[in-house]
Amino acid sequence: MLYAAPVAAVLLTMVLGAIIFSLMGYNGVGAVIEIFTRPITNPLKWQDLGIKAAPLVVIGVGLSIAYRANVWNIGAEGQYIAGAMAGTAVALLTMSMEGPWILPAMIVAGVLGGMAWGAIPALLKTEFAVNEILTSLMLNYAIVHLLYFLLRGPWRDPMGFSFPQTSLFTPSQSLPYLWQGTIMHWGVPIAVIVALVAWFVMSRSVFGFQIKVVGAAPSAARYGGFSTRNTVWLALLVSGGLAGLAGILEVAGPFRQMVPGFPTGYGFTAIIVAFLGRLNPLGVIVAGIVLAITYVGGEVAQTTIGLPSAATGIFQAMMLFLLLAGDILVRYRLKAVRPATAGETA
Repeated sequence: MLYAAPVAAVLLTMVLGAIIFSLMGYNGVGAVIEIFTRPITNPLKWQDLGIKAAPLVVIGVGLSIAYRANVWNIGAEGQYIAGAMAGTAVALLTMSMEGPWILPAMIVAGVLGGMAWGAIPALLKTEFAVNEILTSLMLNYAIVHLLYFLLRGPWRDPMGFSFPQTSLFTPSQSLPYLWQGTIMHWGVPIAVIVALVAWFVMSRSVFGFQIKVVGAAPSAARYGGFSTRNTVWLALLVSGGLAGLAGILEVAGPFRQMVPGFPTGYGFTAIIVAFLGRLNPLGVIVAGIVLAITYVGGEVAQTTIGLPSAATGIFQAMMLFLLLAGDILVRYRLKAVRPATAGETA
């Protein structure tokens, strides 16, 4: 039932979504069909699925590792933006250069940027016992305002007609496409490789064992020689680094420049991906595809049946709510409470 609950959550989301949108005056059944089946049955949408799923999978893998350690990183969106900004900084510094080393340098900078942003809540938690949920969440908004400042000031393209955006990346700074004539870039297979490597590390290494033990039984972990403090740092650095990797792959792939619309909420959606995938990197691949279907299908439904753009968020929110509700029913048994008698009350 632990693994059947995510499937049930997706199916119930489809049923409830059809009912809710029918009550709102839309074609509810048609909306569900468009959102959940059209991206799968239309081969032209498959590359869109890959592009949408790639950042969700990479960020979701990092979050699944952190959550396994009982470290609740809610700042993946900020770490995703920080990684993209760090990689963009390298791109702007090398704008007049060419060479195969530039893109790898951008990727390394992106990973380090995400790790640096994840290190802030790690430091506050280990040194001052500050809750990582609050600090990582608030840092999301700090990095967004920093991004807007840079795009409207030092990073603004002088040839961009005063639009708040950077210059377009050069071919040496952009991810190549898998096939000519498509929009599928190399970030998609990289996301799959990241998930497979994470699965191997989590299931076959001392690091993975440490993460699981500290998350499940911190007191027992101390007897095994595992430091909770070190695990907090490892969890936040790994999850932040992977979020930063997703950010630089996204800005060097589909965007190919930094723009104010770069913060797309992938870091928040990846929380659903991590839980829907049961905090397992292989499950995260499937969950990332499911959430990508809601993104692509939501865009299709907007044009075919006039569904509002917020429909995607509604489906994703219902999916998370039903998944958490299913977990409660799986882990706990409902028990009827017998009313107390007069004697028991006295």
